[in-house]
Amino acid sequence: MKKIICTVILTTCCFLSVKSQIADGFYHIKNTVTGRTISINDTDPSNYPVSQSGDVNMAGIRTYFNYDTVAVSPSCVIFVRNLSGGGYDLVGQASSLYTMANKKLAVNLIPAANGSYKLSGTANGITKVLSDGSAKDADSWMMNRLVETQDWYFRPINTTNEFIAIRPDVKTADGAYYGTIYAGFNFRLASPGMVAFYVSNASGAGFTMEPIEEDVIPAGTPVIIRCNSANIEDNKIEPIAGGDSFKHNNWLGGVYCSLDVTKHHNITPFDRLTMRVLGLSDDGELAFVANPAPERLYKGYIENNRTYGYLMANKAYLKVDANDAEVMTLGGYTPEAINGVKTNNKAKTGIYTLTGVRLPDGINPPAGIYIKNGKKVIIK
Repeated sequence: MKKIICTVILTTCCFLSVKSQIADGFYHIKNTVTGRTISINDTDPSNYPVSQSGDVNMAGIRTYFNYDTVAVSPSCVIFVRNLSGGGYDLVGQASSLYTMANKKLAVNLIPAANGSYKLSGTANGITKVLSDGSAKDADSWMMNRLVETQDWYFRPINTTNEFIAIRPDVKTADGAYYGTIYAGFNFRLASPGMVAFYVSNASGAGFTMEPIEEDVIPAGTPVIIRCNSANIEDNKIEPIAGGDSFKHNNWLGGVYCSLDVTKHHNITPFDRLTMRVLGLSDDGELAFVANPAPERLYKGYIENNRTYGYLMANKAYLKVDANDAEVMTLGGYTPEAINGVKTNNKAKTGIYTLTGVRLPDGINPPAGIYIKNGKKVIIK
């Protein structure tokens, strides 16, 4: 297993010996040679002990090549923050990486060629530079032995060419796309037409979800996203700096990490007694299920018609009781639920679709079923 001294430059904070050159903000950190982007897959500080010789096992900091993977991975979103004493803190997956390293390393950010940087760390008087693995590998992890892969670009995240997006998990029988996300940063929905939901009630054979009316979804809030299509470029989100708390009772849970490699064991096993994963009912309706498709779990396998494995990183799951149904469908939990999307005080006036989207005042909606002034109506 590869070891390096500068452990935690993604598991630490960067201190500059030169004038600050990177502004606070969200970045993808991309290797100039391999083209791979850094992803924080393990946030357990106990998995990054610094040895007397200054070595640290860095296999928990992965690097991904395909942008299709990077663009839908909240673990690849790194917030760079200038520190008052000089240097930077790198924050990802709701963890200050400098704090994770117990402040044992001073990591320097050294300007290199073409606007890139070398990331060096010093411990016990020995300095080494953080590098990526071999360029011939599809994906890799952090190390310090390859000189040719020591330079990194800091690419500001935006909503055009360096974007973050949602990849839908399911497509319902009526053609709607849904996915879940659990991110360590605040974000807003950047693509028009997307809707975020939380689960307000869940019991027995059903659950009820409500649209989130706030513009910004706080960090650490597991949510369901109704997406526009299977194309991730239609489902963009935008990270937002700052911190806030979610003000609603949410039955969804989530995990940041799902990594099971030597010395970086950070997984959450799927427990069918207490968890359900987003899926579909036999009729193709949106549901949370106890026996998800194998691709909905890491290391998922089927035995006796049951699926086992551990939860996927940065995805939400439904918290349930042992006596709840194996397939919990949208709707039916409370009398006021309409197709599973509850109305609330702010939805008492105006016309809403059944998925909670408010129509502009004065519009004549096409034929269909709507919620008008808090009541279900049929417009012909």
